[in-house]
Amino acid sequence: MGNITSWFRGIKGKLLFAAALPIVAFCMVGVISVNGVGRVNELLKSSHNEIIPNILILTDMRISRNAFGFRAYSALSLFKAGKDIDGELVMAEQALDSYRKDYEKYTKTPFTAEEKALFDKAQDKFPAILAIMEDILKNLKAKDAAGLEKAEELLRGDYTVAGVPVSEFTAAALKIYEGKAMAEGELAHQAEQSVKMWNILTTIIGNILISGTLLWIASRMSKEISGISEQLTDASNHVAGAVTQMTSAGTSLSQSSTEAAASLEETVASLEELSSMVQMNSDNAKQAASLSASSRDVAEKGQSEISKLISSMEQISGSSRKIEEIIHVIDDIAFQTNLLALNAAVEAARAGEQGKGFAVVAEAVRALAQRSASAAKDITQLIKQSVQQVEEGSQIASSSGMVLDNIVTSVKKVSDLNNEIATASTEQTAGIQQISKAMNQLDQAAQSNAASAEEIAASSAEIDSMAATSQKLTSQLNEVIHGKGGVTAVAPAAAPASLGKAPVVKASQASKVPPKKVAKQSAASDVIPFDDERQVGTIEGF
Repeated sequence: MGNITSWFRGIKGKLLFAAALPIVAFCMVGVISVNGVGRVNELLKSSHNEIIPNILILTDMRISRNAFGFRAYSALSLFKAGKDIDGELVMAEQALDSYRKDYEKYTKTPFTAEEKALFDKAQDKFPAILAIMEDILKNLKAKDAAGLEKAEELLRGDYTVAGVPVSEFTAAALKIYEGKAMAEGELAHQAEQSVKMWNILTTIIGNILISGTLLWIASRMSKEISGISEQLTDASNHVAGAVTQMTSAGTSLSQSSTEAAASLEETVASLEELSSMVQMNSDNAKQAASLSASSRDVAEKGQSEISKLISSMEQISGSSRKIEEIIHVIDDIAFQTNLLALNAAVEAARAGEQGKGFAVVAEAVRALAQRSASAAKDITQLIKQSVQQVEEGSQIASSSGMVLDNIVTSVKKVSDLNNEIATASTEQTAGIQQISKAMNQLDQAAQSNAASAEEIAASSAEIDSMAATSQKLTSQLNEVIHGKGGVTAVAPAAAPASLGKAPVVKASQASKVPPKKVAKQSAASDVIPFDDERQVGTIEGF
């Protein structure tokens, strides 16, 4: 019991209690709703199993009896008019069968006490009216004057008289069921109103209890955490002062370390090697500049030759075009010669025997003209192909010229860059020689580092003391969160060891001293066990 009380004093216990209140309220609302729904369901079952079926049966019986009377009177009227009554007789017989089946079904349904009393009084009326209806139908089926007269007498006499108590019973039974339906509807309405009232009342009371509990928990938590927060603020101020001192000492140490870093013994050998490599790079850059100049001359000569080739190709292309024009003229001459030969052959034909020799000559001239035209076309095709090939070669030569132009430009840029590299390498050699002179400042910087280290050690001791205070306060905060006795007490921080004077380290020994391992800092989540974000809004963190 004591453990439960101490646990309930913590934040977890309070929050769990606040979370349980809505669950209890929802359970109460659910129980009330289920109970109300059960009551309404019982009323609906009663209506479905008793009221509605009986009302439907009584209504069907009334409809069937009325339909029988209507068809019987209709058959009488049609027979008197000399028309066929078979259709009406079939409909009347169907109404009679339906009435008989509904009556048998009604007698098997459960009765209320009031309905049972009414049925006992009118029970003998139903068989009587069924017998009358059968007698009427039998007389109508005879289809003679005596039968029709007997049927009409029954309809206007016994059938009407027997139907009065049956109609009164049906009306009274329907009235009983109507009243029962209204009464059960009123009960269902009352059950609905009762459920609504209890749900609203439970919701209001639950909200009041939840709001009051949350306000009480918020007030208690605010007071407890505010006190611890003030103490943590004071401790943080002390830590801030100590950190300021460490920052100043660290700045001094950083400046001294920067000066010492430029004077390491390993750097001297590296600088000497770097100097020789830069000198070698300078020599190689000069040779590369000389080779680039030679390449530049060769590329310029190639560019000149390509220009000449392009000019020659253009001249060949012009000549080919002129030849193509001449061949075109020859083709025109051959075409005209062919026309003249045709005209001469026509004239020779007109001359008859005297013009036969002239016709043979004209035919030969025409053949020569056709051969000349064919040869001219072949030469034209060859000349066109030659011109096209010459143009393609000229384009390729132009492209080659552009490529050589780009090569020449690139060679010029490479030559300029090699000259700049040679100049930069010379300047680097001079700079490295100046850097070597700064190595003598390493010893003085090491002495300054040792003094700064002593100041940092003193500041560290003060921070250790502040850390112990912060650890104690976090222990109190854990008790507020988990409850007194809910967490293991945090061990106090160990007292800082006494610090002696730090020895002075020479520059030649600084590179051989291994770095000290820095203690791993505790994360905030390890000191103050906050809940995981995935457990927010659940009770899994408890």
